[in-house]
Amino acid sequence: MQPIISPVNALQELIACRSVSTNDEDQHAARQKIVNILEKNIGAKVTLIPTAGKPAIFATVAGERPEALLFYGHYDVMTPGNLAAWKSDPFTLTKRDNRFFGRGTGDNKGQLIATLTGISNFLAKQPKLPYTIQFLIEGEEEQGSVNLPELVRSQKNELLRNVKKVFVTDGSMNASGAHVLRLGNRGLFGLRLTSTTATHANHSGNAGNVIANPVNVLHEALNQLYDFAHQHVLIPGFYEGVNAPTDQELSWIDALPFDPEKITTVFDSQLTTTDKQTYYRKLMYEPTFNINGMAAGNTGTDVKTVIPGSAFVSIDMRLVGTQSIPVIQAGIEKILASFLKTGKLTYAITGKVPPTVVHPSNVDLTNFKDAAQASQVRLVIEPVMPGTDPNYVWTDILRVPVFTVPLANFDQNNHAANENITEEAFFSSIHFIESLITTYEKRGN
Repeated sequence: MQPIISPVNALQELIACRSVSTNDEDQHAARQKIVNILEKNIGAKVTLIPTAGKPAIFATVAGERPEALLFYGHYDVMTPGNLAAWKSDPFTLTKRDNRFFGRGTGDNKGQLIATLTGISNFLAKQPKLPYTIQFLIEGEEEQGSVNLPELVRSQKNELLRNVKKVFVTDGSMNASGAHVLRLGNRGLFGLRLTSTTATHANHSGNAGNVIANPVNVLHEALNQLYDFAHQHVLIPGFYEGVNAPTDQELSWIDALPFDPEKITTVFDSQLTTTDKQTYYRKLMYEPTFNINGMAAGNTGTDVKTVIPGSAFVSIDMRLVGTQSIPVIQAGIEKILASFLKTGKLTYAITGKVPPTVVHPSNVDLTNFKDAAQASQVRLVIEPVMPGTDPNYVWTDILRVPVFTVPLANFDQNNHAANENITEEAFFSSIHFIESLITTYEKRGN
C-alpha cells in the first residue's frame, strides 16, 4: 500500500518551488516533487515528455482495462508581481483567515495537490482499479500552453491512445461557493492593428490636413470591422456556428446562482442586464468584439498639438459554438485588404484558441451528481465557461470529451497578490475527487 499524502505539507513544499517560466531550477524542483508524489504516494509509472519548451509530466496508474481517465493540470505559476502588495512571502505557504496563501495555491498547485490527494485516498481503499488513471501536468499553461497542441498530436497514438475522458482541474468555483462542472468554453481570436503614417509625431499646425492621422486610419478600419451603434460584428462569416442554447442547457442556466447586486459590486460597473437567462446567454452563447487596449500620441493631461506618427488598437474576440477561426481570419483580411495595400496599416494575430463544445453522457452527469452528494458539496453545471481554455486539444485533436472541474474558490486572486485557496475549497475538493473516482469505478465510464 502506498503512503497517504499529507496534503498541507505537500502543498507547502510545492509552493516553495518558485516555478515561474523564467526559473528553470525551481521548475525542475517542482517537477521532481510532483514526480515523487506520483511514484511514492500513488504508485504511478512516470514519464517526462520533452517539448519545444518545458517538459510535461505524464503518469499512469494501470488498471485491469487500458481505457483511461486523464487528469490535466500544470506546475508553472505566474510571477508574484509587486511583492509589497503581498501580506506574506508569496513562496511560503501561509495560513490566515481560514485560507492558505502563496503563489500557486489557487492556480494550480493547490488544485493539483487536492486532485492527487483525492486519488491517493481512493487507491488506499481500492488498490485494484477496473480502469486506468493517467495524469498530464504541463509547465507552460501560464504562457498560453503553446506546446500543448503539438504534444497531444505527437502522443495521440502513443501515450494518450487509451484516454477516453479528460478532467481539467483548473479555474475557479462558482461565486456562490458551489463546486462547478463546466462542459465547454468560449474560444479566442486576438488581433492587433497598427497604423503608421510617419516615422515621428508632427506638429498639428504645420502638418494638419496635409498628412494622414494614424488614429483616423484605425477608426476607419474599426468601423469596417464592427458596427458600434448596433454592437454587431461586420466580419464576413463571423456569426456562422453561433447556436442558441438547448432546452437542457437553459435548464442548467436556470439552476445557476445569480446575484446581480453582488456581481455589480465585483465588477464595480453597472450590468447591461439583470435578467438571469439573458446574463448567462450573453456570457456563454454570444461572441464578443472587445477593444482591450489602444494608444497614440499625447496620453498626458496637458495640451500637446501633435499628429501621432503611429497608433495601435488591440482587440480580442471571444468565440462560441462552432465559429471558425480560419473563416474569421479570412474575413478580416478581406475587409482590411485596401488598408493593408496602402502600407499605412499592419496587423498581427495575438491569440487563436477555438471554442470547445461538450455534450455529456447521462452516465457522466450521474457520476458527477453522485460524487457531489457523496462528498456533501453543492454542484452546479455551467454548459459553457465564458473564459477561454485550450480544451480544444482534447476535443479536436484527441477526440474525447473534456470536463473542467475547478477546485479553487472564486476569490482566489490568481495572477494577483495574495493568491489563496480556502481551507473549505481545498479539503472539500479532496473528498470530491475521491468520490468522483469512486463513482466511475462503480458505474464505469
